[in-house]
Amino acid sequence: MADVLFCTKNDIVRKSQNLDGNIDANLIIPSLHITQTQNLRGVIGTDLYNKLTSDIAGDSLANPYLSLLNNYIKPILIHLTLAEFFKGASIKVTNKGVYKHTSENATEASSEEIKDLIQMEKDRAESYTQRFLDHMSFNASASYPEWFSNSNEDVSPQYESFNTDWVL
Repeated sequence: MADVLFCTKNDIVRKSQNLDGNIDANLIIPSLHITQTQNLRGVIGTDLYNKLTSDIAGDSLANPYLSLLNNYIKPILIHLTLAEFFKGASIKVTNKGVYKHTSENATEASSEEIKDLIQMEKDRAESYTQRFLDHMSFNASASYPEWFSNSNEDVSPQYESFNTDWVL
């Protein structure tokens, strides 16, 4: 399957209170990729994930899938991506070692403040996940047959809201 992202850096920046609009896409895209392939697939299931990937790659995404992506899936993905990004945003690995980035005119956030920021984004993702699950409970059988078609090695969709603790 093609490496297709379900949202962009601009989608994430527009929905974040904490990201600078000038942030380099190379800094946020890895977190987006990890979140999409590791977390989101577990929420929506392999078959729906593959359907969206195929339609986006083929430039054929249309309703009801376009609406599902924009109104339900992207908000989950954005906030989970932010939580993932905040876990390591200040740490950089170069050929000279591992460094913690600081600024001359800024105060470094404490571990507790970063944990709070991560939890806030997780809570938002949880809220959007519940909205997604509510939508699917009323519309999946008629509009999204992929929700029920996972088998064998496929990841089945999450039929209940998630609540996992992130450790920093």
